[in-house]
Amino acid sequence: MSDAGRLGFCKISGAGNDFILLNAAAAAKVPDLGALALELCRRGTSVGADGLIVVGPSDRLDADVRVRFWNPDGREFGTCGNGTRCAARFAALEGLAAEQMVITTDDGDIEARVSGAEVALRYRVRPTVELERTVSGADGECTGHFVEVGIPHLVVPVDALPEGPIEPLGRPLRSAPELGPRGANVNLVQVVDRHRIRIRTYERGVEAETLACGSGSMSAAVALCAAGQVESPVEVTTRSGDRLTVRFRRDPDAGFSDLELEGPARVVYWGTLERDFGAD
Repeated sequence: MSDAGRLGFCKISGAGNDFILLNAAAAAKVPDLGALALELCRRGTSVGADGLIVVGPSDRLDADVRVRFWNPDGREFGTCGNGTRCAARFAALEGLAAEQMVITTDDGDIEARVSGAEVALRYRVRPTVELERTVSGADGECTGHFVEVGIPHLVVPVDALPEGPIEPLGRPLRSAPELGPRGANVNLVQVVDRHRIRIRTYERGVEAETLACGSGSMSAAVALCAAGQVESPVEVTTRSGDRLTVRFRRDPDAGFSDLELEGPARVVYWGTLERDFGAD
């Protein structure tokens, strides 16, 4: 097969949240990236991942790289916490940016700092928090905190995280009518102490639990701070066992700012796809 039929990629795991990453120069040969995401993210019969990410140079003088995201269902979306951390690691490895960079996404700009397998992000977006929103669940009403960090999240505090699957709880809450047409990711969160929480997340688009969720970790930390249960910095233990650190500032009048997310972004492997990208 000619080089035109080969597409190099990298698989990177951000605290258990895994992604397939493509250089935008190589991805330009793909006629439908949504269809490619739908094909490649399928576990068991393909590469398998929580999403597809394309990373390339920014066309802005005040930014370094441009990042686009696709869910496993083939739909493009604006941003992803762990995905952006993986994109920053990929950009540094591919020589697209230095270890400190500014990333542009459809949901705003994000500053990134890469230090080996550790990647820290600083967000310019200010999260919004609505405490005690009641929504319809499978077993009646459920009360949680609604947070927007570019992605909508429902944060549900629990005394202890469940041991079994969370899909029966997360799936109906994810699309509860009270959350609007976009729905929301659903985060079950247990407070350990003032600086530590444990979390399990059901992600829309993936339509299942993922081993970690960066935006969910940030949403949980700021929501629980607003509720008076935690304070910055917050260590978040994910389903994978990896830990993310969330930092922020809180002003009684201006709300939350200087939101940061830090944790591992480990290269799983590099690979090559072979197929006729021009075929129907």
